[in-house]
Amino acid sequence: MVMTNRIPTIVKRWCASIQDRNPKQQLSFYSKDPVLLATFENLLIGREELYDYFVEFLDKEDLHCKINENVTQIDHDRDSIIASGLYTFTFVDDTGLTQEVKARYNYVINGGKIINHHSSVQPDES
Repeated sequence: MVMTNRIPTIVKRWCASIQDRNPKQQLSFYSKDPVLLATFENLLIGREELYDYFVEFLDKEDLHCKINENVTQIDHDRDSIIASGLYTFTFVDDTGLTQEVKARYNYVINGGKIINHHSSVQPDES
């Protein structure tokens, strides 16, 4: 197992594509049988549930994602990558105010696709 701070390309692309607000594009990063424990939803299994989630999640105005911290574990024997870190979502809410949501993530990548993704709001640091 190799450990690095390098952010996997698929995670960078996932984050960058958020601003396009395209559910089909977002779903293209996932395997045919993905699991997502989403930031704003319960456990989602399969492409249909993920697609429905992204339709709602991406319906935020001026939505952006910024990766703040990352550590990546690479298992060459299993063609697997686990990326863990912190990211921030920003968007304009229904009242016109910019909101910022700090969250943490884990992406499990195998065969160049995300097979498992966990995202949750970062606990307060107080």
